[in-house]
Formats: sequence, C-alpha cells, structure tokens
Amino acid sequence: MPLTPVGLAGILVPALISSAQIGIAVPQFSLGVATGASLFLQQSTVTSVDSGTLGVGATVVPLLVPQPLLLTSLLAGFASTGMVGVMSPLLALGLANGFALGFLQGLVTMTHPGVGLGAGVAKLIGVGAVPAMIQGFAASGMTGPGPIKMATSIGIGLSITFVAWTMPIPIAGAPSIAPSSGTGFGKIV
Repeated sequence: MPLTPVGLAGILVPALISSAQIGIAVPQFSLGVATGASLFLQQSTVTSVDSGTLGVGATVVPLLVPQPLLLTSLLAGFASTGMVGVMSPLLALGLANGFALGFLQGLVTMTHPGVGLGAGVAKLIGVGAVPAMIQGFAASGMTGPGPIKMATSIGIGLSITFVAWTMPIPIAGAPSIAPSSGTGFGKIV
C-alpha cells in the first residue's frame, strides 16, 4: 500500500490524541501534516551503496524510521522556530509516534544495476521538507502566520530526520559467482 495523506492522517489522529492533543482541529491538522510529509517523501530520491554478487537486483521494503530519531529531530525543529512551551514535547511525541507507524505504509522501491544479490545501505536524497509541509497545511485550509510557523517547525524536523536516516536493505535478484559493488536508486511510494 502506498504512502497516502489520508492513510497517514488516519494514524496521526490517534497518535496525537494519545499525547494530549485534543480538539476539533486535530483531524484538519493531521491531514495538513500528512499531506506535507507525503509530498516531501514522494518528491525525494533514495540512493544506496551496495555490495554482493554481479547482476541486477531490486529492493522493496517498508519505510522504517526510528521513533527516537523522529522525536529528537522534531524537538530540534520546534526549538529552531521558537515553538517551545509545556505542550511542545507532547506534540512532538504524538507526531513522532504517528510518523513512525504511518511511514511503515510507504515502500522503498529500488533498482540496483550493479548488484544482483546482496545488501546495501539506503539514504534519502531530497529537498527540504519545509515547502512541502507549508503546501500540505495550505491544502487542508490552514493558512496564516501561526500555521506557517508550525509547518516550518515540522518541516525542519523532518528534514533533520532524513539527513540522519540510513536503512540497511536487502537486494534480491539472480545470484552470480562474481562479486560486485555499486549504487542503487529508487523512490518512496
């Protein structure tokens, strides 16, 4: 199943509610965050450094992002825009829990032209998440200086997350007796 704004928002709502973010605007906020995150991830490219046997292989794995990485990155994003207060850690916790579970809906799909069977380490290469997050907020009807500041905070947090994110990946394909190394490329769907 691909990473969609509606699917991600459906996971963000209970994650935010479980961290004391209660109100009638939680679904609208969740949809804005989910739309921004989906835009950012689907515009990005995934590359990998691979080793294994000679050939052409492929990878399809869930997008696994550790919750502690998300939490610390979101807290840093909040601090960078001055969004600090007694509820900021709870909001960051709700978002981190929701993202960690919601991102599992996304698939990292890659092609490895030099390695047919082996393993690699994947890395996300992309633009910053702030413009996509602001677009997501605007698409769900949240405009003005407050939502833009919040979208910027969350976008900075996601950008920090994916600068630090790496993921070991398996490469499946035809085996060979010759060793090989190379790079892979792909997308998040």
